Amino acid sequence: MVLPVLITLLVGAAVGGLVVVQNQRQTDQVAEAEAVGLDYLSAAGRFRVRVAKAIKAADSTKLDEIKRAVDTKIAKPPKLPSAPKYGRQNASAYREALDVRSTLLGPYQKLSAKLKEAKVAERFIAAARKVLELRATDFVGSSVITSSGPVRSELIPAFVNARDTFGAVPVPKGQKKLAATVRDAAQYVINQATTLAEKIDARQSFSFSYSEQFQAAADALNDYATTVEGDVTEAVNTAIGLA
Repeated sequence: MVLPVLITLLVGAAVGGLVVVQNQRQTDQVAEAEAVGLDYLSAAGRFRVRVAKAIKAADSTKLDEIKRAVDTKIAKPPKLPSAPKYGRQNASAYREALDVRSTLLGPYQKLSAKLKEAKVAERFIAAARKVLELRATDFVGSSVITSSGPVRSELIPAFVNARDTFGAVPVPKGQKKLAATVRDAAQYVINQATTLAEKIDARQSFSFSYSEQFQAAADALNDYATTVEGDVTEAVNTAIGLA
């Protein structure tokens, strides 16, 4: 009976040794993953600081400059190295690093997209304002008009040119109604001025006002400009606030 007992004891000791080795291996894997995770979290923090500094350093009035700063800084985000499977699953720092990696670029990519949209909006708003800043009196004066010549050669062409120039500008997504409002305001002046010229030639009295159309378009445009500015400001502040 001595031999079987001895064998049993030896087998038991071997199994126990394997358990100890396995536990140690798992502990080592968790430690390795923890270290990798902590390194990445530190790198992500430094990355956020660099992006925030770049945004702050850019000219806040130049959308292209801000976008270029953001895109340049986020082109090479920190990388999260792999770790042993058991460590990845059981190291809290590594799991946190995975979460951070999945959301790290999101706010900056959103800001970049907002800046791109805002650049289109900026050009659209500027072109619309040029239309709405036109004044008929700048071309025919403010006194009684006795000749249709200035109306046909100056007033009408000025508004036609402004309308067409504006019409060639890309319309931001969701702003077709606003674009139509601006174009219609210019077209209203063109139509009324054409009638005015005809009435002058016929020696008939005629007058018109376009303040209602232009004011409605200006109010809508200002509301849109405020929304665009607010969206960009919010996205910028969010990105900076992550640092």
